[in-house]
Amino acid sequence: SGRPVREVLQAPPPVAHAMSSPEAFFGLKVPEGQDRRELYKSQYRAIYTYKMSAQELDSAFRDVLGSDWTIKNDERVKYVGKLEVEQENNTLKVTMEDYPEAGMSALKYYTIQNYTK
Repeated sequence: SGRPVREVLQAPPPVAHAMSSPEAFFGLKVPEGQDRRELYKSQYRAIYTYKMSAQELDSAFRDVLGSDWTIKNDERVKYVGKLEVEQENNTLKVTMEDYPEAGMSALKYYTIQNYTK
């Protein structure tokens, strides 16, 4: 059976690509949410806006945290403000903002280093 082994050179399945999705910040996933827009992204922070209330955003955010991340210092009032999330020895800062008159909310992720400057 001296047939050529060309079939091996197929493209990897799409699942492999999904794993390297850019919609994560240091391993913390970014909620899909309603009409998500990436406003800004750098090595140290990421800012997204959504066409949903801060309460809805909080729910979507908790979904992406799953059991991997733990909420630490939650200083938010009515879903708005700062909190920290931790995974093993990785801590990130998160800020949620609500713009009810526009029917929008914002989600910001920061690294600790950037936050303390």
